[in-house]
Amino acid sequence: MNDPKDLDTTRILSVSDDALWDSPAIDADSQELCVVLAFHPDTSRIGEVCSLGYADDLTVFGRHRPQFAHLDGSPARGCDDEFVSREAFSLSYQSSLWQLVRREGSSRLRIDGRELLDAAVLSPEQLQNGVVLTVAERIVLHLRLRSSRVSVSTSPELAVLRGVSPAMQQLRESTDAAAKSGGDVLLIGPTGTGKERIAGAIHALSRRSGEPWVAVNMAAMPVDLASASLFGAAKGAYTGADANRKGFFQQANGGTLFLDEVGDTPPLLQPMLLRALQEREIQVVGGKSERVALRVIAAMEQDPDQLRETFRPALRYRLGAYEVHLPCLKERSEDVALLAADFFNEQAGEAGLSWDVQSSVAGVSAWARLFEQFLLYSWPGNIRELQHVVAQISSVSRGDLRVPSTIRERFGRPLSQLSEAKPAPQADLSEPEPTQIKESAARRLDEVSDEEFVEAWRDAKHEVAAVAKDLGVSRPAVYRRLKGLRECRLAADVPLGELLSALDACRGDLSSTAERLAVSRRGLQTRLRASGVASANLSDVFEGEDRG
Repeated sequence: MNDPKDLDTTRILSVSDDALWDSPAIDADSQELCVVLAFHPDTSRIGEVCSLGYADDLTVFGRHRPQFAHLDGSPARGCDDEFVSREAFSLSYQSSLWQLVRREGSSRLRIDGRELLDAAVLSPEQLQNGVVLTVAERIVLHLRLRSSRVSVSTSPELAVLRGVSPAMQQLRESTDAAAKSGGDVLLIGPTGTGKERIAGAIHALSRRSGEPWVAVNMAAMPVDLASASLFGAAKGAYTGADANRKGFFQQANGGTLFLDEVGDTPPLLQPMLLRALQEREIQVVGGKSERVALRVIAAMEQDPDQLRETFRPALRYRLGAYEVHLPCLKERSEDVALLAADFFNEQAGEAGLSWDVQSSVAGVSAWARLFEQFLLYSWPGNIRELQHVVAQISSVSRGDLRVPSTIRERFGRPLSQLSEAKPAPQADLSEPEPTQIKESAARRLDEVSDEEFVEAWRDAKHEVAAVAKDLGVSRPAVYRRLKGLRECRLAADVPLGELLSALDACRGDLSSTAERLAVSRRGLQTRLRASGVASANLSDVFEGEDRG
């Protein structure tokens, strides 16, 4: 393949498509691959990140590498999960494509929910949208190309705006700038993107942070009571007004007034609102005009350019001395896992519990599969939808993991059937061609009966690697299965007294001892070495006794 620097376009092969298309060549020096730890059995580690540059020709992912850094600045470390192979897969960048290669006999690997047996090619376009990898049914990674590094905010006010995505990083910077500007702010973003939280952060960072904070939903305000609600009313101004009443502008005087859903402000009220914003003077119903000194933060879901017939442009520009646009959740998919973890922790805390997936009856793999689906779902309802989904799951799980049928349907297929995902294609980097997804010969170990497993264990002379190969499963899966079978055990699990007695009965012969104990010879040798017993010396002793 020609060097991409000599071409205007680069041919790329997608794992999810069967066709090649033209895509603009990317500037390797300006981007990096951000890998987010999107699920880990130790849920406090969700959200840790590592960054890979294009100069890194080959990166091996496994139990202890690469190193993931926590945003709180604590030391970086590998995933450190005993069920993940030491070398699970590798990722390399060649000729404008990324190649992902699963190591033979290593941990099970899924890419975007589909089984990967050997290798796949990832296009820059795919990685710019985000790719989800699930390793050993326990670790979920989110990979995404980005042009900016993850920065850690030291401000506690900005730290509540959780996320490591470029969109969230930009939002934190915009929030900080808006707070320092001192002027009115207009927040624009779809429903459920957290506009009130952003408004609260702006208030907390501003010089008015110690002054009143008043939030008003303009869409829910009755038109006939709007003037009195916003600007106050004097005693006797209308039937039932038996005392002076402060409006929202008066209540927020000196501080911040948050006008939510301002795009739905009734047309009759907009001129009065515009005057109050321009003059910082309000007309009390049945009373005198009053001056107010406050900051107004407004929020709207719609694009104001599309509301010219119902929403005055002058009001938009007066509200938006500083405009902040909030991203959809699908634009920051690498943040989904961190947000979900926060919500699960909140739900558990409200119930007086702790969120502990490792003690769950469903098992870590079920939680990993759930988070995998969280990352693959588009979340049209944004953060609010994610929060509601977590709340529904938490309400029926009661410390375990149960997913309501309505949520299973929302994800498009039952979570219990996700193991039927097809494998991703294999591709040749030297001559990329459209690749058909092939049928997998791999099996899930839960499809193997105890009798079949025990028979395979004996036929393989109790060697884990040989059993994994014979059954078409990963070695970590074999280790997990061994823990639940009394008929099978590892040399490391044999009590030392029993081991020495067997050695004595077999007169120090390792092969005979391994057969007698029903463990692998290699494992027995390792166990003896770790126990400080030299099998060769034992053989010498027994041979000496024979000669005596």
